[in-house]
Amino acid sequence: MKCTATTTSGKQCKAGAVTGSEFCFWHDPAQGHARAEARKKGGQRRRVEHAGDPFTLPETFETVPDANKLLDYTLAEVLPMENSIARARILLAIHESYLRSIEIGELESRIAALEARIK
Repeated sequence: MKCTATTTSGKQCKAGAVTGSEFCFWHDPAQGHARAEARKKGGQRRRVEHAGDPFTLPETFETVPDANKLLDYTLAEVLPMENSIARARILLAIHESYLRSIEIGELESRIAALEARIK
């Protein structure tokens, strides 16, 4: 049996009616509380638990390893997220930041080696 309600566009709802009712779950006035619970559960399930440990972050970021800890934390937070364009952009930005960090770390090492030779 089809739902007898009409949609906001004026067309008849195509959903199946709830047993013992002429309406579907979304249009049945008696299902208001159940709909509210379903919306609440749906919203909760979309949330992703934190995967990164904020206690691993230093209080200040003064060195390349400190910055890498922030990148590690951010990567741990982003990986479990649902695939999306925004997530892809964040992952690319993190990748670029890791590469830049490696480059800076190598330059720091080379400068330190040159300074050691000079002394």
